[in-house]
Amino acid sequence: MRSMKNIAIIANRKHKRAVRLKDYLARILPDNYNVYDKLTDRQGHATQLAFEAVNENADMIIAAGGDGTMNEVINGIMQANEVQREKVIIGLFPQGTGNDFARTAEVPKSMKELSKLILDEHYRKIDVGFGEFVSGDGSKQSRYFDNIAEIGVGAKAVEIVNKSRKTLGSNLTFFIGVIRAFLGYKQQSVRIKAADFQWVGKIVAVCAANGRYFGSGLGIAPGAQLDDGNLSLVIVGNIRILHFLRYLPSLRKLKIIKHPEVHYLKVDSVEMHTNESYPVEMDGENVGYTPFVVKIIPSAVKLLMKRS
Repeated sequence: MRSMKNIAIIANRKHKRAVRLKDYLARILPDNYNVYDKLTDRQGHATQLAFEAVNENADMIIAAGGDGTMNEVINGIMQANEVQREKVIIGLFPQGTGNDFARTAEVPKSMKELSKLILDEHYRKIDVGFGEFVSGDGSKQSRYFDNIAEIGVGAKAVEIVNKSRKTLGSNLTFFIGVIRAFLGYKQQSVRIKAADFQWVGKIVAVCAANGRYFGSGLGIAPGAQLDDGNLSLVIVGNIRILHFLRYLPSLRKLKIIKHPEVHYLKVDSVEMHTNESYPVEMDGENVGYTPFVVKIIPSAVKLLMKRS
């Protein structure tokens, strides 16, 4: 007799294909797979639902939505008891506008391919980032991230994009958001400190990357690996909007930018301090303000992935 497998789908209610995923998997998977869904009603709800699913002894939790849904699911799982968390495999059915984490993880977008991954049950243990920052009222806050955490023009662009309609498509919407962010951006000096590294200067952006892409396909961190126990720290110093436009094709192709104001390092933790409060964004959401302290948690979760 085959043992039962419990699969919880945490779906962003706004994405129709994400909501239909449960019915598809229930129809195509063997009868020893118990598939059920939990639909989000508000921002942050997926975190609560993922935490519940871990404690319900789900064997797999599938995040069906965009980068924001995946981030919330990761946060819910990381808040659970470590023993319970170790039993869970996380899957991703990317349905958002950016799907930047899915690009690095090379996660398929089709229900058919996802069902094959579920049956195969092949996973890799991947790292998860952890950031500490302050809220608008000055209280200390913390959050996990699976893809990228950042301060600078990208955080301003995220704010603009999240208030915009996506009728022009994700790539063009973010591009316009970046241009608008650049035009109103006030650079200030940032102090960056890691184990064997210190840097002070004006910045356009500082990214602590676990994944390679942000901003709907911009390859900001070509050297990032999901399972190397490090963050890829990318410092974009005092550059102009014309430089950004010049190097945009290289970012799309995940190429290293060769410019004296662009720096790439590998770190396991980093501190970012500013004279004035700078917004912090994590996985496409503005979460708070500097000072910002980030570290990597190696091999934190199991991610459903193709065999290499």
